[in-house]
Amino acid sequence: MTAHVPTKPATNAGAVFRELLDVLRDADATFLAGPRAVTDAVSVAEGYRHLTHLLAYALDLYLESDALRPCFTPLASPTRKILGDNVDSRYFFAAIDGTRAYRIRGARGNDVYLSFCIYGGPPAGEWSERVVANVSQRDIVFGADGSFELMLSPAAAPPGATNWVKLEPDAVCVISREYYTDIGHAQPAHFTIEAVQAVAAPAPLTDDLLAARLRAVITFIRETLNFAPIPPLPMVNMLLPPMPWSPTVRGWGTPDNIYALGAFELEDDQAIIITGRSPACIYWGVQLWNRYMQSLDYRYHRVSINHAQAVLEADGSWRVIIAHRDPGVPNWLDTAGHREGLFFCRWLQAEGFPEQPTCVAMPLERVRGA
Repeated sequence: MTAHVPTKPATNAGAVFRELLDVLRDADATFLAGPRAVTDAVSVAEGYRHLTHLLAYALDLYLESDALRPCFTPLASPTRKILGDNVDSRYFFAAIDGTRAYRIRGARGNDVYLSFCIYGGPPAGEWSERVVANVSQRDIVFGADGSFELMLSPAAAPPGATNWVKLEPDAVCVISREYYTDIGHAQPAHFTIEAVQAVAAPAPLTDDLLAARLRAVITFIRETLNFAPIPPLPMVNMLLPPMPWSPTVRGWGTPDNIYALGAFELEDDQAIIITGRSPACIYWGVQLWNRYMQSLDYRYHRVSINHAQAVLEADGSWRVIIAHRDPGVPNWLDTAGHREGLFFCRWLQAEGFPEQPTCVAMPLERVRGA
C-alpha cells in the first residue's frame, strides 16, 4: 500500500520546511553556473560538501539557539567549516538579545589573543550589519589564574563589574575568538554565558516558533550563498592590497584584523612565492582556502603558517611558497591536491599597516634557487 502524501503542508512549519528543501535543491546553481561557477571537479565536490556544512551551522545557530538561554556553539572544526575559518583559531557563537543582560565567566588558556565581539543587526538569520562592541585580551582584566568575568548589559555597568560591555538594542550575537601559534598544543580557554535574569524552562515547541526558526535558517543560508563561493578575482597568483576591517561590510569580521586575499591557479610543476614584511603584531599568518572560504584539510596537509612557525629571512622579511609538492625550502604550503583556491593573509592587532606582499609564479624547479 502506498502511503498518502498530503498535497499541502498541514502546518506553517511544514510549509517553511518545504521552502527550505527548495532552497537546498537549487543551491548548487551558485557554483555550477553563472559568474561564480567553479571550474574543476574537486571544487564542485567541495561545493556540495559546503552546502551540508552550511545547513548544519544554520540549524545550530538559528533553529536550536535561544537568546533567553544562550550557550556557546562552535563555529569551526577540522571537518566542518564556514565563512573563512583560521586554522590557528577557535570560534564560538552565542545568540543574545540586546535588551537583556548577560554574564560571561571563564579562564584564559595559552592563546595569544582572546576576544568577544558583539554584532548588531536584524535577528532572524540575516548577516550582521555592524559591530556593537569588541573587547580583547588588551581590554579584559584577568585574575592571577587567568579567570575573568565579562558583563554585557544595556544599562550602566553593574556595581563591582571589572569588565563590562554596553549592549545596544539591535545586538544579536556574541562571537568569541582565540588565536594560537601552536594549535596542536593549545590549552584552550573555557567560558560560559548565562542570562543575568533567570527565565523559566521553555514551553513545548509550537508550530509558529518552529516556523520562525526555520525561516531564520533559510535566511542565513540564502544570504551566505550570496557570497560563497567567492567570485573569480581579477588576477590569479597575486594578492590584492591589504585592507583593514570595514564597518560597512556585512558579516562577522573583527576590527582587530587587517586582511589580504588572493587566488591561486597552479599546474603540477608551478609554484607561487609570496614575499612580505609584517609590522609588529599579535599574530600574522598565511593560509589556503577553497573558493567557499573553507580552510583546506589541515589534519593531513600543512596549509597554513604563522609568525611563530615561519623561518624568516636575514632582514626580517618572510617568504612563503605555495605548491603541490614540497620544493625543499622552508615555509611551504601544501595545496592538498587543489589546482585552484584562495590564499589569505591576516595581521592581528598590528601596530602599523602592512606593506603590500609581492607574489611571483614560477616553475617549481626554480624555487630552490629563487
